[in-house]
Amino acid sequence: MKKIILITILLNLCNCVFNQELFEENFVSSSVVVNGKIYPYYIVLENNQPTSIFIESVYWTDKIYGYGGPINLQIYYTLDGKIKKIKVLEHSETQNYASKVLSEDHLKQYYNKNSTDKFVLGEDIKSVTGATITASALNEIIYQATQNVNRYIFNKQNFKKATKIYSKELLKTVVLFLIYTVSIVTFLLNASQVVRYAILVLNIVFLGMIYSGGLSFSHILNIKNFFTTSSNIFIIVLIILSLLTTIIFGRLYCGWLCPFGAVSEILFEIKRFFERKYKKTLGKEIELEFVEDTKLIKHLRNFEKYFRYIKYIFATCVFVFPMLIIFEPFQYLFNPYKMTLLKFLYLIIILIFCLLFIRVWCRYLCPLGALFAVISKLSIFRLKINEENCLGCEICQNVCPTNAIVVKNKKRIILTTECILCNKCRQQCGPKNIIQTNYFLKK
Repeated sequence: MKKIILITILLNLCNCVFNQELFEENFVSSSVVVNGKIYPYYIVLENNQPTSIFIESVYWTDKIYGYGGPINLQIYYTLDGKIKKIKVLEHSETQNYASKVLSEDHLKQYYNKNSTDKFVLGEDIKSVTGATITASALNEIIYQATQNVNRYIFNKQNFKKATKIYSKELLKTVVLFLIYTVSIVTFLLNASQVVRYAILVLNIVFLGMIYSGGLSFSHILNIKNFFTTSSNIFIIVLIILSLLTTIIFGRLYCGWLCPFGAVSEILFEIKRFFERKYKKTLGKEIELEFVEDTKLIKHLRNFEKYFRYIKYIFATCVFVFPMLIIFEPFQYLFNPYKMTLLKFLYLIIILIFCLLFIRVWCRYLCPLGALFAVISKLSIFRLKINEENCLGCEICQNVCPTNAIVVKNKKRIILTTECILCNKCRQQCGPKNIIQTNYFLKK
């Protein structure tokens, strides 16, 4: 099942790389909302400055049909609202009609017109004998689009605000790259958990609150759609860095950057802090374990190897039925406007389980975690127990938040598919004595 998920995702990525359409311009997507209807448009940039805009007519006009069916145009406008260029995207007209009405020669007569022009066939627009229906439909489409563009965009000058989007995305991308760099360096240097938790809190704010939840499995499934405009540079870089670091190191995103994983782990640690404090006041013995320490939960951990497969099943289901992505809880945690009563209750249930089981969503349910788990099997840089120095004390197993350290053939090994590179085992056992990092080392 893991191989199936990896193959399907890789095919999707290849489809993106080799079948991506080439665009003539560098542009930023934007939109205006009028009476609840969204009107998308695109700002063409040169040297990060707006030079023109373009729209797809299907989103800006009523349903207008030619002789053979609907006609969709890509219409370019100068910044003063004049038609600059027209491209025919889709039509169902016969070749006879299309060669007359949808030709470049016929479309050129609309260039430099704006909303104050008449757009009347037989007057300022030449009519086409034998193709009246198609010519009338084309004329009405261009007229309505031009009226609406001038009314909703240029009069309000919304495009000026949208040009700032690209600059903000660039700044966010630079911050993202720095966070990834710091996370990698901190991991390699085996810095203290205080530093790691500081990075996790930073990512709760940056990827969670500012970027509204961080990386989603749906981003991976729809990756090719993000390459259609440069305004998506942040999410493109986030996807690439996450996949690349997973191939090189393993599940670095899960352990250092995922905002929901950070929230769930911090919640558990807060609960554990007060739990230990309460036990201390009662004079009870406090175990070294960083993980769940109740008898019931310890018993359930014996079946962990079976629970782990749930996330692979869920990831496969989401791949086949994308609407199931609504069960990703972090989109509700960081986007309250999406919340309904049922979604709120669902989120609360997940968070309660996160208090009982550390990183329960990451370990058993996360479809993105399932993808990274499969890819991490290919990771070049990984953690491995030094068998010569291992004393069998089980400390590394006890402190592992994802139960990634297991006994196999009487030897303790680290499952790269489950390890989130948190470094807790290295810090408790010692990076030189028990745990060491190795390159190009197979289990």
